[in-house]
Amino acid sequence: MKEEWHQLVHGGIILFTHKGIRATSVDEITRFCQLPTQSFYEHFDSKEKLICHIITEWLEKTERYLSFNRHLSSNAITEISNFFRAAEKMVEIIQPVFFIDIRNHYSSTWEKLEQFREETLSAFIRLNVCRGLKEGLYRRNLDRSLMEKIYFTPMQIVTEHRHIERSLVNRIYHEMNTIFLHGLVNLRGMKLIYEKDAH
Repeated sequence: MKEEWHQLVHGGIILFTHKGIRATSVDEITRFCQLPTQSFYEHFDSKEKLICHIITEWLEKTERYLSFNRHLSSNAITEISNFFRAAEKMVEIIQPVFFIDIRNHYSSTWEKLEQFREETLSAFIRLNVCRGLKEGLYRRNLDRSLMEKIYFTPMQIVTEHRHIERSLVNRIYHEMNTIFLHGLVNLRGMKLIYEKDAH
């Protein structure tokens, strides 16, 4: 039974992130997992319950990652660069329609994502900026109150806009992350970035 549950979660993630949630039926998930349809309902009351579980698990893993990354990173630039790389891997596999479907049809799950962004991810950006200033790597004249807004506005465009060509989404997101980081650092920080890129 536990193996079936993991199959359904894994299959749901693959299909939802590729096709979108609305375009993926319960029958399709069970066919993909080579399970009878009734197996789905032995584990989840509805497709919405599966979505809620997937998002909750992702948010918990991300929160653990942010804490782990903070303690392992040697400086603020490494910390935020590691976060960007992890986020870019997610964007690479998730079609924008996935987030659009959640926003339009699963309001309680969308609220959970919004809360995570406004609390956990915003706190991560603020703490990283404070760390970078303490380490003498970020610009002293940064408007700290605006940093998370500056980061999340273009991020929303990439993750929720269905009209951006799919092959460009990850490249655009990577470029936005690079521009954001370069806007944070001072000359000492910029030197560290280029020394790191040279290795």
